[in-house]
Amino acid sequence: MSTPRLPKAARRVVLASFMGSAFEWYDFSLYGTTAALVFNQVFFPGSDAAVGSLLALTTTAVGFVTRPVGGIVFGHFGDRVGRKKLLVLTMLIMGVPTILIGLLPGYATLGPAAPVLLLIMRMLQGIGLGGEYAGAALATIESVPQGRRGFFGAIPQIGNPAGGMLGSVVVLLCNTLTSDEQYAAWVWRVPFLLSGILLVYAMVVRLRLTETGDFDQARRERRVERAPLLALVRHHWRPLLLGLGARSADAVSGNVAGAVVIAYTVTYLQMSNDISLINNILPNVLSIPLMLWMGRFGDVIGRKRLFVWGLVATAVATFPLFGLMDTKALPLMVLGITLFKLCNSTQFAVQSAFLADVFPTEVRYTAVSCVYQISSIIGGLTPPAAAAILIASHGNPWPLAAAIFGVCALSALCAAAMRPQTEAGSPVYHAQGVR
Repeated sequence: MSTPRLPKAARRVVLASFMGSAFEWYDFSLYGTTAALVFNQVFFPGSDAAVGSLLALTTTAVGFVTRPVGGIVFGHFGDRVGRKKLLVLTMLIMGVPTILIGLLPGYATLGPAAPVLLLIMRMLQGIGLGGEYAGAALATIESVPQGRRGFFGAIPQIGNPAGGMLGSVVVLLCNTLTSDEQYAAWVWRVPFLLSGILLVYAMVVRLRLTETGDFDQARRERRVERAPLLALVRHHWRPLLLGLGARSADAVSGNVAGAVVIAYTVTYLQMSNDISLINNILPNVLSIPLMLWMGRFGDVIGRKRLFVWGLVATAVATFPLFGLMDTKALPLMVLGITLFKLCNSTQFAVQSAFLADVFPTEVRYTAVSCVYQISSIIGGLTPPAAAAILIASHGNPWPLAAAIFGVCALSALCAAAMRPQTEAGSPVYHAQGVR
């Protein structure tokens, strides 16, 4: 029997969620890439190269610290008034500061005010993304049949590699077509300004959304919580704590595969910017079809099982990553980062659908936001922490690899202890009439 086609309204939600997610991740990852390449020169001149990179990556961390603020605020209203209304606002809060970063004068013009303004823009980016992730994911997941939520839930997830890849491609073109001096002087601003085009298109698509089926049902049954965060902490504290632990590995490994690898390539392997960017593009290209397939596979074998095995695979791939990077042979470097990225993409594909399975509708936006965004603080601290470890070890990557392995192993244990409510085989799943 063929799978029924989604209604037009649901297809529109899936498209809008993907477009918005890709735009948000383009903006957010663009900052991390550019910070690793030139922000030490533009906003922190006069420092030692390694120390300047550390300071630039620290500004990257600020965006991760403010993400929980956006997650809690938008999670509250998302569970109170619905998913749709929040998605337009989160996009504006993310997109406008990104454009302003492209217009921001550097230290040579504004002095100490320049890095301060940069920090403010990064904080606003974090708040916008903090509300975006759960909203985009749940808008899709709650608009499709339960038995297909792994596959369709992976579509907003691929906004992450798609947006990251687009950012890397644009930065690579800007860097390749100009000299390093020109890129550091002004060309780095071009990708930030181009985000305005994506912002307008994504806004048009999102303004046409309808509310999700799950939230409409909760509203009809009067299950909307007045204080979703309080209800989450009071009644669902155990899955909340386990979720924070389970998501920590992705928060760390996602940044290792991005800003940390770029900084390590440029600062310690002393290779060109182009090589570090090329290393990021291929894994993102391959991860998109892999994540779609993994989402569908998760609907068959269980999203929890696939999530746990993805974390285990990421832990194992940590040591080949740095071993192959240290060869300085481009094909082997690409192989190392590709293996690591694809292993991490396995669990990331089903992450939002797995978390949605764990928490009930009335606190789901708040719960998924808190799990994802609070754990993202660890991810935000990863680039400066990794830079500090590399400085202390004089560029030896193995202490860093051991730390990443430990985080992934702990996350796998936490995920294994979580209990989904709506996966295949659960009473709730069958009560909902899923076939």
